[in-house]
Amino acid sequence: MTLLLAWADAVPQAFAQVQTGRELVKLDADQRLHDIAINQGVATTITFPDKITLLTGFGLVMDPNAAGQLATSKNAIIHYENVLGDTLIVRLIKPGEPCYATIRTTRSIYLMRFTPSDAANLAVIVPPPKPASAAVEIDTSKITDARLNFSSEELVGMLGKARNRKALQPLNPGLYAGWQERNGLEMTSTQDGISTTIHEIQRNPARDLMVFRCTISNDSTSRYVFEPGAVRVRVGERSYDAQLVDCASEVGAGQKVPLDLVLQGGPGGTREGLSINQDFRIELPAPGRRDQIDPSLFGDSLATGK
Repeated sequence: MTLLLAWADAVPQAFAQVQTGRELVKLDADQRLHDIAINQGVATTITFPDKITLLTGFGLVMDPNAAGQLATSKNAIIHYENVLGDTLIVRLIKPGEPCYATIRTTRSIYLMRFTPSDAANLAVIVPPPKPASAAVEIDTSKITDARLNFSSEELVGMLGKARNRKALQPLNPGLYAGWQERNGLEMTSTQDGISTTIHEIQRNPARDLMVFRCTISNDSTSRYVFEPGAVRVRVGERSYDAQLVDCASEVGAGQKVPLDLVLQGGPGGTREGLSINQDFRIELPAPGRRDQIDPSLFGDSLATGK
């Protein structure tokens, strides 16, 4: 009878060495520092998602006999063994302050705190860490400040700077700080006998602005009349409207005229960020110009000149 009572008293103490309801735990992937409870009576098994390549921490020993060398340390002394590539077994040898460890696997780094406890975790599963989100909250005021403020005066001024760059830059290099330039180009596109060639491109990245200096050649036998404001710039599969076009609206048969145009940003002040090193093409509109006078306002006779 005495023996049965003694065995009954020992059973609760044995079970008390393991945390009830947390014998097997899966760590939270959102946590940066993981807590693991250990003690002297339980060997805690920790399983990682990848092979362990490095384990370091003050108080961790592979040889239990080495604990004597750290007897004066305030830290807990923990015996560990890397039994499999992805599995670690730890057991408390000497109580003390928690032991912090860094474990690196083939793809991730984990930070752990081994805390001496009367009731330990028997088995621990370590999940892969969640990838850091690339989303960054931005103040609406910063979005507004980052938008481009379109100005016709600025466009005209930038076109003038591009035209006079070769004369002005040697005298005042700072005037073109940050500008990019491509010269000696022959980017030609032809349609119905009308050829357009880009000879020079300049870019001001700070203002997301590009200047194209080109020529239009009419190799047909008839005069080409068009709307300059309808000229576009093509890059790959996308075409961009020009914010400023400086060109004659008529090109006689066999004639060649200069064409300068400026691109800046996108709709609503957004930035396009086009690279100056792309293969650009100029798209000319179909022949013809829209009416300069609205007949509904002045009558058909005035609009037609009769």
